[in-house]
Amino acid sequence: MFKKFSIVLTALFCMAKVSNAQEPCITDQKYWESVKKYPQILEYERQFEEQMNAVYAHGIPGVGAKTTLSPFDTTIFDIPLVVHIVHDYGAEYLPDNDVFDAVKYWAQVYMAQNTDTSSVIDPFKKYVGNPRMRLHLATIDPNGNPTKGIVHDHSYLTTNADDQAKYSQWPQNKYINLWFINTFGAASTGAAAYAYYPSSASFMPYYDGVIGLYTYINYDKAIPHELGHVLNLQHVWGNTNAPDVACGDDQVWDTPPTKGHNPVGCSAAALYDVNCATGYTHTYTSISGLADSLVDFPDTTNAQNIMDYTYCQRMFTKGQCDRMRNALTAATAGRNNLITAANLVATGALAPTPDLPPVADFSIERATGTGIITDARTVFLTPASGGNFNFRNRSWNDTISGVNWTFSNGATTPTSTSTTTVLNRFTTTGWVTVTLAATSNAGTTTLVNDHAVYVADTTPVGGFGYYQGFHSAAEVSNWPAFNYFDNQYKWGFFTGASSDGDNTCMRYRSFDTTQKRIATPLGDHDDLFSPAFNLSGLSGNIYLNFKTAAASAPTSGITGPVGDSLEIDATTNGGMRWTKIVGYKRGTLVNNGTKSTEFVPGSSSTWTARGIAIPAAYLTPNTFFRFRYWPGNTGNNLYLDGLNISGFPADVEQIANSGNQLTIFPNPTNEGCKLVFKTGNESIVRTSIKDITGRIVYEANEAYAPNSTVQQTIGRDITPNAGIYFVSVVVDGAIFTQKLVVY
Repeated sequence: MFKKFSIVLTALFCMAKVSNAQEPCITDQKYWESVKKYPQILEYERQFEEQMNAVYAHGIPGVGAKTTLSPFDTTIFDIPLVVHIVHDYGAEYLPDNDVFDAVKYWAQVYMAQNTDTSSVIDPFKKYVGNPRMRLHLATIDPNGNPTKGIVHDHSYLTTNADDQAKYSQWPQNKYINLWFINTFGAASTGAAAYAYYPSSASFMPYYDGVIGLYTYINYDKAIPHELGHVLNLQHVWGNTNAPDVACGDDQVWDTPPTKGHNPVGCSAAALYDVNCATGYTHTYTSISGLADSLVDFPDTTNAQNIMDYTYCQRMFTKGQCDRMRNALTAATAGRNNLITAANLVATGALAPTPDLPPVADFSIERATGTGIITDARTVFLTPASGGNFNFRNRSWNDTISGVNWTFSNGATTPTSTSTTTVLNRFTTTGWVTVTLAATSNAGTTTLVNDHAVYVADTTPVGGFGYYQGFHSAAEVSNWPAFNYFDNQYKWGFFTGASSDGDNTCMRYRSFDTTQKRIATPLGDHDDLFSPAFNLSGLSGNIYLNFKTAAASAPTSGITGPVGDSLEIDATTNGGMRWTKIVGYKRGTLVNNGTKSTEFVPGSSSTWTARGIAIPAAYLTPNTFFRFRYWPGNTGNNLYLDGLNISGFPADVEQIANSGNQLTIFPNPTNEGCKLVFKTGNESIVRTSIKDITGRIVYEANEAYAPNSTVQQTIGRDITPNAGIYFVSVVVDGAIFTQKLVVY
């Protein structure tokens, strides 16, 4: 079995061979999903089959009679391609040379120049076809700028990929788009790659093209197989069942009927599989409708066909080549525009690859140093954390001959020429400006990023009793917000809503302004970091309180996970380790129902108070909090306001500030309850509970701090029987009574 690998990926692919060979193409699954949504696709298919039947009726060149067939078409078609590397700087971040090598091999297959056709078994040697299609990486992008036909798209969708990962598509009637990703999402679980037939693409042009795992970019004939689907080839067993299940037909007359094969390699059982094919013949007719000739095809299936799953693929048949050329010259999905002279000029398909300057780029990797680091990428550290920020050169688009780094904020390494990584610490707090200049023989490009990492001040802004109303942009300048993928889903200071009447707060914008066809927010995340708090010396229950207001968007037509979620983490070692202390899912976050337009809270009733008990381990002199938001498919906006650190949870804090001398909650209750009351000048407070008959079931005299707010827990064992009770507290001689209902 021929396999062409780049040097960089050889070891990886060899290790992945066994598992990868089990990954199927799911084009058929996607096809039938699109038919369910757009039944008109079937009519397009019917029309196409009629066209092909008219071609096949008069013989296949080199196979059937040619007495009534026009001269064999020897035209060579040129096709422009663009390859998108969808990545988050992981293993899927393929170097350009791997793409060039892969495209070169695909191009050989589509000119029948792959040398492994020599090992096609004898019964099918005369059926080996030549698509006569030259594949070219484009040299001009849709905006008229020079390109090498390769795009690097930084996106969280690389590990949750499906059609949504195709947001960077170039016009599909001008280029064939191919995307390579790390992992497919739930909608395409188990897939290695898939594509759409022209009929489906005509109704969903925004999904047209090939998408596949990065490990398959040059694995055997995986991508030539997918390009076959783009040009209307079915699997050799057809598109109505699965391989190795039942005899099927692909509408091509020189590929005998077959069940198809799951990955088996070049086994004799597959190569000489006679199931379904024994006695297969076809009678061709002349243009007058009379029998013209009969062809007795091989009695073995074409297991070496590129459209089978054997991983012993060698060839397209002549009939398949005719079918692909017919699709390429048809208007369906604009395929015929790809090969026009005007489009070849517009895309630069026939021009040599330009020598372009590099694209300067870098990533932030996990920090190095003492302590336990839990995040894959470290963007927030204090000078005293003991950690080094880790900057990695990711420049691309040419062979890099040198780089120059410069760093602000009193960097320990203010400049560097490392072409790999730079470790750095900073003495000045705030956002760091990182400048990277990348040089090749074609020139130099420079990237300036002033929001890549943040050096946090260890000077505490407060502790117990701290309040943050997010009243101005200046006031929250020490609350850094990271929008990791530079998109519309992000934290930001907002003017136009509040919980306390000042019309300002923080907002996470989760409302999706796209048409929900591309670029789902699902899988994204963004962070809002707090300044440092001094919580040392505190004991008992200490709460991080805040208010939120959120809504969801309509769920019509949305499948899979839909909800937003908020996670709050804490660190006590300057960002070297973050630990989750609470999480809120959609059902808890959304307190304003579903809104079809972008949600903005109005009255105070649209806000919910929330309180988090801070674990004792985080009551330190230098505690930071992180608000991490995960937007979902049907998220609207979330607003954050009124953050404070208190001895009471948020709901009790509200009660304590309400002016009531005594409050009971929850009330009614089927468990225990809490009494919240205010003490007076005297320290002793008498508490009593009577049942409806007047019998005292509980009584206590306790000493508290004068003029303070107290929370007292009453267990269900004190009021074991359902009914009505009367709770009283005596403060400075005054009696305050509330009714308690137990059920």
